[in-house]
Amino acid sequence: MNSGLYSAYSGLRANADMLEVLANNLANLNTTGFKGDETFFRLYNRAVSESGLPPLDQAINDSTVVQGTVVNFQGGPMTATGRDLDAALEGPGFFVVEAPAGARYTRNGHFQVNSQGRLVTSEGFAVMGKGGAITLPPGKVSISQNGAIEVNGTAVDALKIVDIADKTQLQKAGSSMFQAKSGAVEQEVRETQVRQGSLEQSNINPVQQMMLMINMMRQFEGLQKAINTVMNTLNEKSVNQVGKPAL
Repeated sequence: MNSGLYSAYSGLRANADMLEVLANNLANLNTTGFKGDETFFRLYNRAVSESGLPPLDQAINDSTVVQGTVVNFQGGPMTATGRDLDAALEGPGFFVVEAPAGARYTRNGHFQVNSQGRLVTSEGFAVMGKGGAITLPPGKVSISQNGAIEVNGTAVDALKIVDIADKTQLQKAGSSMFQAKSGAVEQEVRETQVRQGSLEQSNINPVQQMMLMINMMRQFEGLQKAINTVMNTLNEKSVNQVGKPAL
């Protein structure tokens, strides 16, 4: 394949991958507790492994690929809801919930009480306390800054709030939740405060994401034009003119 064409194609593919990530971030702009993804790229040079290439090929044979994505765990803005069962974390850490496939970690504190009196997430997963799954009797619920829960002034339990020291050991599990890889270590958080009646919003900056998307789309259009030039202009000249005997 023509070296310039291959380089342009790799750029198109990398831009398309990044646009997909940006679109997903923007789609979750209003998702409570959502953490955005960021892409990082790798530059691959075939000339390093193919030293026999012509000098021109070596000069333009760089290609860009999306190496992967990382989660931005920066906290999002707080929004007051005034709802007793809403809770937000000010500082590092996660609420722990019990899903059918095991423990999950989330910053989405939009909780509710099910028909059995158990504190659950919007998906129906049990919210874990220091004493296990939390069950609340009827009454006025109060959640203190350290996560202690009282109902009508009587202590019930305390929210289990932990952090994972190595965030690369966390992977997204849907609905603003994360699951830990094998070997991930939980650690207790000490300075994080719980804010009752508030929710943490998505940490997506819409202006920044839109600017990145516009930039990527402009690059995409430029690369498309480059490919069109190679395919329709240079190749045509090569077929029609190269090799013609001089008159």
